[in-house]
Amino acid sequence: MITRRTFLRQTGAGAALAALAPTQFSAAGSAPDFSLTPAAEIEERVRLARPLFGGKIPADLADRLGATHYDGHYFLTQKPYLIEGAEAIQRLGMRVAKFWLREDKLAGYNYNSDWRIPPDARLVDVLRHEYFVAALALPFRTVVFEIFPLSQKPGAFLDVASDFADEEKQFYEVATQLLTAYRDRPVNFILQHWEGDWMLRGAAGAQWANTPPEELQRRCDGFIRWLAARQRGVTRARAAAGSTRCQVYHAAEVNRVWDGTNGIPTLTTHILPHVTLDLVSWSSYDGMKSAVAAWQGVELIRQHMRPSPVLGQRAVFIGEIGKPEQGVSPAALREWWDRAMGVFFALDIPWILQWELYCNEPKDGKKWDRRVRRAEELRGFWLIRPDGSLSHAANYLTSLLAHAGGSLPAAERLPEPKAK
Repeated sequence: MITRRTFLRQTGAGAALAALAPTQFSAAGSAPDFSLTPAAEIEERVRLARPLFGGKIPADLADRLGATHYDGHYFLTQKPYLIEGAEAIQRLGMRVAKFWLREDKLAGYNYNSDWRIPPDARLVDVLRHEYFVAALALPFRTVVFEIFPLSQKPGAFLDVASDFADEEKQFYEVATQLLTAYRDRPVNFILQHWEGDWMLRGAAGAQWANTPPEELQRRCDGFIRWLAARQRGVTRARAAAGSTRCQVYHAAEVNRVWDGTNGIPTLTTHILPHVTLDLVSWSSYDGMKSAVAAWQGVELIRQHMRPSPVLGQRAVFIGEIGKPEQGVSPAALREWWDRAMGVFFALDIPWILQWELYCNEPKDGKKWDRRVRRAEELRGFWLIRPDGSLSHAANYLTSLLAHAGGSLPAAERLPEPKAK
């Protein structure tokens, strides 16, 4: 294992100490000591786990693998868009899905839909809408809900003077609804926010590394209190519900894990050590340049977070992973996905959420334009293309699902890499 001292020497002591030393915030706790698996060991363990090299595919892969459905820029049926996507994920053989849940608007589910959400609706009222009821009636084993800050005031979730009582209450209401409605069904629900590092930085954006200490303190204190309130709501609901087959968890999502090694304040280094959470989701784009970066990114999260007793060190999951397919060869895409899955299988990651079912990124950048797009207008974050055909990612992932519990047939594998 690479120790903390070795890591400081390799990355540059000044930058690493700034990122990994105990924070100076009022919240109790400090960043933990840590160790990272050496690169050579990671490469060997990933090679052994990679399906294209004969690695065993987890028997329960269908219960671990899923996709996000929100804001795609096309549709294939006349069904309400949320339900269309939920059914499509099921047909792919995946029993994990991520949906958006908002109390004000759900523009990303507007196709063939009539939401009619009243202006005074609470989050639980939206969850009871007939579209969500129909989508959740499908036999999913895990459903993740992306829930943005509930206050309509920009930046309100960073208010250190707030007790976030309504946020806690609404999470309690949603968790209670789920634990009551699905108490006899073996299904997990995860309530989380989206890409918290961008939220923490806010308008600071590219200047975040130079944020004044007092502003950094304010933002981190507020973020910690906000997450703690959401966690309290879910924890209280679980305690009140008693024994159920349904489980509801709360997660934070990080998305700039590796910035912390360059002295940039991150959710991983400055928030996770100070708040107890059921789970941490990683929107993992910053770790997908290599197997080593992906593996050690998970290790950094695990060693900074304070997990609740629910899942312990298995509490890190991949909340978002994807690669745009336009202009990339099928062979390169297959290699990229297989390397990633080798990392996640070797690390026993509990859930892996692909981004996303239908592509949400037009090449012109106009995401707000909800007109139906053709394939050539989109970047290619998809499992199902606008013509209904499966993407290269979908062909690879459904092949894994078809051979879960065993290995890919020899005809589908790659030649073993030569020893260096």
